[in-house]
Amino acid sequence: MRPSDIRPAHDGVLSTDLHAEVRSVGTHAEAVLDRPFIEHGVMSTGSAKRILDRVWTVALGELTQLPPTTAPDRIRCLTSLLGTVRDLESRINESRVASSVEVMRSIHRSLVRLQSAKTVDELLTSAAEEVITIGFDRALISTVERGRWNLHTMVIEKDPRLAEEMVAAGREHPPTLDGTLVESDVVDRGEPGLVYDVQDNPRVDRTLVAISGCTSYGVAPINVGGRVMGLVHADAHYARRPVDNTDQSILTLFGEGLGYALARATVLERVSALTTTLSDLTGGAVSPSVQSSSYGLSGREVEVLERMAAGDNNRMIARRLTISEGTVKTHITHILRKLDAGNRAEAVAYWLRR
Repeated sequence: MRPSDIRPAHDGVLSTDLHAEVRSVGTHAEAVLDRPFIEHGVMSTGSAKRILDRVWTVALGELTQLPPTTAPDRIRCLTSLLGTVRDLESRINESRVASSVEVMRSIHRSLVRLQSAKTVDELLTSAAEEVITIGFDRALISTVERGRWNLHTMVIEKDPRLAEEMVAAGREHPPTLDGTLVESDVVDRGEPGLVYDVQDNPRVDRTLVAISGCTSYGVAPINVGGRVMGLVHADAHYARRPVDNTDQSILTLFGEGLGYALARATVLERVSALTTTLSDLTGGAVSPSVQSSSYGLSGREVEVLERMAAGDNNRMIARRLTISEGTVKTHITHILRKLDAGNRAEAVAYWLRR
C-alpha cells in the first residue's frame, strides 16, 4: 500500500486504571522535577512508556549528580519516584501480555462459533456479529467478485439503521477495485491494512466514508485457496480511538480463520444443493435441513424467531442467546426483510404456518 494510506503502528489504548496512574505519576514528576511530561490526547501504551521513560531518565540523572549536601528528603523523593516508574512499567507490560492472551481466546471462540454455519450467507452474516466480540464496535463483511467489492453484512450495535444505510449504499453502487481504492491493494496483495485520515483520504470510497463518519479503519482479506474472496472491515468509532497494529493483527487472524470457515461452508452449501437436486430427480422427500434453509434465514435468525414466537421481548431474547439487544434488533430487521413481513406478528405467524 502507498505510504500515505497506511501509517506506522502505534500500541493499544491503556486501561482506565493504568491511564489514570500514568497521568498521576507524570503530574507528580512534573512537580518534583520541574519540567513537563504529560502528553495531550488519547494515551496509548507507547505514549505511556515514553512518559515513564522520560521521567526515569530525568530523575535518575538528577539523583546521580546530587551534591553530598543534598537533603535526605530529596533523595528519598527521587528514589521513590524511580521505584514507582519501574513498578508501573512492569504492570503495563503484564497488562499487554494478559490482553493479548484474552484477545487470542476471543478470536478462537468466535471462529469456533462460526463453524456451525451451514451456508455462506449464514456464515458471513454471523461473521460480522463475531467481529464485534473481539474488540470493535462496527464491523463490515464483504465479498469480492470480478473486481467488485460487494457489501454483505454490517453490524453496528449502537446504530443498526446506519448499518443498513451503509450496506444499501454499497449495494446500489458496488465499489470497483481498479487500483484507486485502498481495498484494491488488500485484494491484490492479500495483505491487511490500516487506513487513516479517512475523511480526507483520496483512496477510500467517498460515499461510504461520508455515511460512516469514520476517521480510521482496519481491513483484512478473507483468503480461500490462495485467492481473496472477501474483506473484513472494522473500526472503534464509538470508543473514540484510532485503529492500530494490534487491531490489524486481530483482523488478520480473524480473516484467516474466516477463510477456512468460508471454504467449509461453500462445500456444505454445494452438498446441500446437490442433495436437493438428487431428491428432486428421485422424487424423494427434501430433508428437514434443506427445507429449513429455504426460508433464507440463518441459524441465529431462526433462534431469534423461535424466541419471538415464544413471546420473548428483545431483552429476554438477548439474555437467552447471550447477545446484545442491538444485535437482536439487527436479526429482527433481517428476518422481517427475508420473510417479507411488515411486523413481528406477521413474521411469527408466517413462521408458525411453516
